[in-house]
Amino acid sequence: MKRALITGSSSGIGFAYAKLLSQKGWHLDLISQNQERSQNALDELAYTNCNSHICDLSSAESLVNVINNIPLPDLLVANAGIGITGSVGKNNRDNIADASYLMFGGVIELIEYYLPQMKIRNSGRVVIISSIGALIPMPKSSIYAAVKSGVYAYGRSLNNELKGNNVSVTVSLPGYVKTNIHKRAGLEHLTKKIPNWMWVSAEQVVKETESASIKGSSKIIPGLLYRFTSIFFDLWITQYVWKIMNGRK
Repeated sequence: MKRALITGSSSGIGFAYAKLLSQKGWHLDLISQNQERSQNALDELAYTNCNSHICDLSSAESLVNVINNIPLPDLLVANAGIGITGSVGKNNRDNIADASYLMFGGVIELIEYYLPQMKIRNSGRVVIISSIGALIPMPKSSIYAAVKSGVYAYGRSLNNELKGNNVSVTVSLPGYVKTNIHKRAGLEHLTKKIPNWMWVSAEQVVKETESASIKGSSKIIPGLLYRFTSIFFDLWITQYVWKIMNGRK
Protein backbone atom coordinates (compact mmCIF):
# COMPACT_ATOMS: atom_id res chain seq x y z
CA MET A 1 0.00 0.00 0.00
CA LYS A 2 1.35 3.40 -0.97
CA ARG A 3 1.97 5.88 1.82
CA ALA A 4 1.73 9.68 1.73
CA LEU A 5 2.82 12.31 4.24
CA ILE A 6 0.92 15.60 3.94
CA THR A 7 1.61 18.73 5.97
CA GLY A 8 -1.04 21.37 6.48
CA SER A 9 -3.65 18.67 5.93
CA SER A 10 -6.60 20.11 7.83
CA SER A 11 -7.77 22.54 5.15
CA GLY A 12 -7.26 23.92 1.67
CA ILE A 13 -4.79 22.25 -0.66
CA GLY A 14 -3.56 19.83 2.00
CA PHE A 15 -7.05 18.54 2.72
CA ALA A 16 -7.85 18.31 -1.00
CA TYR A 17 -4.68 16.24 -1.47
CA ALA A 18 -5.69 13.94 1.39
CA LYS A 19 -9.13 13.52 -0.12
CA LEU A 20 -7.76 12.64 -3.56
CA LEU A 21 -5.31 10.07 -2.21
CA SER A 22 -7.90 8.54 0.14
CA GLN A 23 -10.05 7.85 -2.90
CA LYS A 24 -7.11 5.90 -4.33
CA GLY A 25 -6.58 3.85 -1.18
CA TRP A 26 -3.33 5.40 0.05
CA HIS A 27 -2.25 5.24 3.66
CA LEU A 28 -2.09 8.82 4.92
CA ASP A 29 0.06 10.47 7.57
CA LEU A 30 -1.59 13.85 8.10
CA ILE A 31 0.18 16.68 9.91
CA SER A 32 -1.72 19.68 11.22
CA GLN A 33 -1.02 22.30 13.87
CA ASN A 34 -4.52 22.76 15.27
CA GLN A 35 -6.18 19.87 17.09
CA GLU A 36 -9.74 21.07 16.49
CA ARG A 37 -9.27 21.75 12.77
CA SER A 38 -7.49 18.43 12.42
CA GLN A 39 -10.38 16.54 13.99
CA ASN A 40 -12.93 18.37 11.87
CA ALA A 41 -10.94 17.45 8.76
CA LEU A 42 -10.76 13.81 9.82
CA ASP A 43 -14.51 13.74 10.39
CA GLU A 44 -15.11 15.20 6.94
CA LEU A 45 -12.58 12.90 5.30
CA ALA A 46 -14.24 9.85 6.91
CA TYR A 47 -11.26 7.66 6.06
CA THR A 48 -9.85 5.12 8.47
CA ASN A 49 -6.55 4.30 6.78
CA CYS A 50 -4.71 7.33 8.13
CA ASN A 51 -2.79 8.64 11.10
CA SER A 52 -3.15 12.16 12.44
CA HIS A 53 -0.16 14.04 13.88
CA ILE A 54 -0.37 17.37 15.68
CA CYS A 55 2.76 19.43 15.12
CA ASP A 56 3.81 23.07 15.08
CA LEU A 57 5.90 23.05 11.91
CA SER A 58 7.31 26.47 12.68
CA SER A 59 9.26 24.78 15.51
CA ALA A 60 12.35 22.74 14.64
CA GLU A 61 12.02 20.66 17.82
CA SER A 62 8.40 19.83 17.11
CA LEU A 63 9.19 18.89 13.52
CA VAL A 64 12.01 16.53 14.50
CA ASN A 65 9.81 14.83 17.10
CA VAL A 66 7.03 14.10 14.63
CA ILE A 67 9.08 12.93 11.63
CA ASN A 68 11.00 10.49 13.81
CA ASN A 69 7.67 8.68 14.28
CA ILE A 70 6.52 8.63 10.64
CA PRO A 71 7.81 5.92 8.29
CA LEU A 72 9.29 6.73 4.89
CA PRO A 73 6.47 7.81 2.55
CA ASP A 74 6.12 7.16 -1.16
CA LEU A 75 4.86 10.71 -1.56
CA LEU A 76 5.73 13.71 0.59
CA VAL A 77 3.53 16.79 0.19
CA ALA A 78 5.04 19.88 1.86
CA ASN A 79 2.02 22.14 1.93
CA ALA A 80 1.81 23.83 5.35
CA GLY A 81 1.91 27.60 5.14
CA ILE A 82 0.59 30.91 6.38
CA GLY A 83 0.03 34.31 4.86
CA ILE A 84 2.45 36.90 6.20
CA THR A 85 1.93 40.47 5.03
CA GLY A 86 3.12 43.96 5.86
CA SER A 87 5.37 46.60 4.35
CA VAL A 88 9.08 46.58 5.13
CA GLY A 89 9.78 46.89 8.85
CA LYS A 90 6.23 45.99 9.94
CA ASN A 91 6.85 42.33 10.76
CA ASN A 92 8.74 41.55 13.94
CA ARG A 93 11.64 39.13 14.23
CA ASP A 94 9.57 36.28 15.68
CA ASN A 95 6.93 36.49 12.93
CA ILE A 96 9.58 36.47 10.22
CA ALA A 97 11.47 33.58 11.85
CA ASP A 98 8.32 31.46 12.25
CA ALA A 99 7.18 32.05 8.67
CA SER A 100 10.65 31.44 7.29
CA TYR A 101 11.04 28.13 9.09
CA LEU A 102 7.48 26.95 8.42
CA MET A 103 7.63 27.57 4.66
CA PHE A 104 11.36 27.33 3.93
CA GLY A 105 13.76 26.04 6.58
CA GLY A 106 11.41 23.40 7.95
CA VAL A 107 10.42 22.28 4.46
CA ILE A 108 14.09 21.73 3.64
CA GLU A 109 14.67 19.87 6.90
CA LEU A 110 11.66 17.64 6.24
CA ILE A 111 12.76 16.83 2.70
CA GLU A 112 16.42 16.37 3.65
CA TYR A 113 15.29 13.78 6.21
CA TYR A 114 13.26 11.62 3.83
CA LEU A 115 14.78 12.21 0.39
CA PRO A 116 18.08 10.36 0.97
CA GLN A 117 16.01 7.34 2.06
CA MET A 118 13.96 7.62 -1.14
CA LYS A 119 17.21 7.61 -3.13
CA ILE A 120 18.38 4.44 -1.38
CA ARG A 121 15.01 2.83 -2.06
CA ASN A 122 15.17 4.14 -5.65
CA SER A 123 11.60 5.43 -5.61
CA GLY A 124 9.59 8.32 -4.24
CA ARG A 125 8.03 11.66 -5.02
CA VAL A 126 8.09 15.04 -3.29
CA VAL A 127 5.64 17.86 -3.90
CA ILE A 128 6.33 21.37 -2.60
CA ILE A 129 3.45 23.84 -2.58
CA SER A 130 5.03 27.20 -3.32
CA SER A 131 3.18 30.19 -4.82
CA ILE A 132 2.89 32.25 -7.97
CA GLY A 133 4.40 34.91 -5.71
CA ALA A 134 7.75 33.20 -6.30
CA LEU A 135 7.61 34.47 -9.88
CA ILE A 136 6.22 37.99 -9.61
CA PRO A 137 6.85 40.86 -7.13
CA MET A 138 4.42 41.03 -4.20
CA PRO A 139 4.63 44.47 -2.53
CA LYS A 140 3.74 44.34 1.18
CA SER A 141 4.10 40.56 1.05
CA SER A 142 7.84 40.46 0.47
CA ILE A 143 8.56 37.96 3.27
CA TYR A 144 5.99 35.55 1.87
CA ALA A 145 7.36 35.98 -1.65
CA ALA A 146 10.90 35.43 -0.41
CA VAL A 147 10.29 32.13 1.34
CA LYS A 148 8.15 30.84 -1.52
CA SER A 149 10.90 31.81 -3.97
CA GLY A 150 13.41 29.97 -1.80
CA VAL A 151 11.59 26.63 -1.78
CA TYR A 152 10.90 27.02 -5.50
CA ALA A 153 14.61 27.30 -6.25
CA TYR A 154 15.39 24.47 -3.83
CA GLY A 155 12.82 22.12 -5.34
CA ARG A 156 13.75 22.76 -8.97
CA SER A 157 17.42 22.26 -8.17
CA LEU A 158 16.71 18.99 -6.40
CA ASN A 159 14.61 17.66 -9.26
CA ASN A 160 17.47 18.31 -11.64
CA GLU A 161 19.94 16.69 -9.24
CA LEU A 162 17.83 13.55 -8.92
CA LYS A 163 17.49 12.74 -12.62
CA GLY A 164 17.99 9.01 -13.06
CA ASN A 165 17.21 8.14 -9.43
CA ASN A 166 13.51 7.39 -9.96
CA VAL A 167 12.85 10.12 -7.42
CA SER A 168 11.30 13.47 -8.31
CA VAL A 169 10.60 16.83 -6.71
CA THR A 170 7.77 18.93 -8.16
CA VAL A 171 7.10 22.51 -7.11
CA SER A 172 3.54 23.74 -7.49
CA LEU A 173 3.02 27.49 -7.91
CA PRO A 174 -0.67 28.25 -7.43
CA GLY A 175 -2.18 31.71 -7.83
CA TYR A 176 -5.29 32.62 -5.86
CA VAL A 177 -6.80 29.46 -4.38
CA LYS A 178 -10.14 29.23 -2.63
CA THR A 179 -8.91 28.46 0.89
CA ASN A 180 -9.10 30.21 4.27
CA ILE A 181 -5.45 31.37 4.24
CA HIS A 182 -6.41 34.91 3.21
CA LYS A 183 -8.86 35.29 6.08
CA ARG A 184 -6.26 34.10 8.59
CA ALA A 185 -3.73 36.55 7.19
CA GLY A 186 -6.10 39.51 7.45
CA LEU A 187 -6.53 39.65 3.67
CA GLU A 188 -10.20 38.77 3.51
CA HIS A 189 -10.82 41.92 1.43
CA LEU A 190 -9.00 40.21 -1.45
CA THR A 191 -11.78 37.63 -1.73
CA LYS A 192 -14.02 40.48 -2.87
CA LYS A 193 -11.42 42.51 -4.73
CA ILE A 194 -9.98 39.73 -6.88
CA PRO A 195 -12.28 38.76 -9.81
CA ASN A 196 -13.84 35.29 -9.71
CA TRP A 197 -12.01 34.22 -12.86
CA MET A 198 -8.67 34.58 -11.05
CA TRP A 199 -9.54 32.02 -8.39
CA VAL A 200 -8.65 28.34 -8.68
CA SER A 201 -10.15 25.59 -6.54
CA ALA A 202 -7.95 23.55 -4.21
CA GLU A 203 -9.17 20.44 -6.02
CA GLN A 204 -7.93 21.73 -9.37
CA VAL A 205 -4.56 22.64 -7.87
CA VAL A 206 -4.20 19.14 -6.48
CA LYS A 207 -5.34 17.42 -9.67
CA GLU A 208 -2.84 19.30 -11.84
CA THR A 209 -0.05 19.10 -9.26
CA GLU A 210 -0.40 15.36 -8.78
CA SER A 211 -0.43 14.82 -12.54
CA ALA A 212 2.76 16.87 -12.92
CA SER A 213 4.40 15.00 -10.04
CA ILE A 214 3.62 11.60 -11.53
CA LYS A 215 5.27 12.78 -14.76
CA GLY A 216 8.33 13.91 -12.82
CA SER A 217 7.96 17.57 -13.80
CA SER A 218 10.05 20.09 -11.88
CA LYS A 219 7.23 22.62 -11.64
CA ILE A 220 3.56 23.23 -12.37
CA ILE A 221 1.54 26.43 -12.44
CA PRO A 222 -2.04 25.25 -11.83
CA GLY A 223 -4.72 26.89 -13.95
CA LEU A 224 -4.51 27.72 -17.64
CA LEU A 225 -4.89 31.45 -16.95
CA TYR A 226 -1.88 31.57 -14.64
CA ARG A 227 0.25 29.40 -16.94
CA PHE A 228 -0.45 31.74 -19.84
CA THR A 229 0.02 35.03 -17.98
CA SER A 230 3.23 33.82 -16.32
CA ILE A 231 4.92 34.30 -19.69
CA PHE A 232 4.47 38.05 -19.23
CA PHE A 233 5.41 38.37 -15.54
CA ASP A 234 8.64 40.22 -16.34
CA LEU A 235 6.80 43.01 -18.16
CA TRP A 236 6.29 46.22 -16.18
CA ILE A 237 2.65 46.49 -17.27
CA THR A 238 1.89 43.00 -15.93
CA GLN A 239 3.55 43.83 -12.62
CA TYR A 240 1.71 47.16 -12.43
CA VAL A 241 -1.70 45.54 -12.99
CA TRP A 242 -0.85 42.79 -10.49
CA LYS A 243 0.14 45.39 -7.89
CA ILE A 244 -3.13 47.30 -8.32
CA MET A 245 -5.29 44.18 -8.17
CA ASN A 246 -3.43 42.70 -5.20
CA GLY A 247 -3.11 45.80 -3.06
CA ARG A 248 -2.46 45.00 0.59
CA LYS A 249 -3.87 47.20 3.32
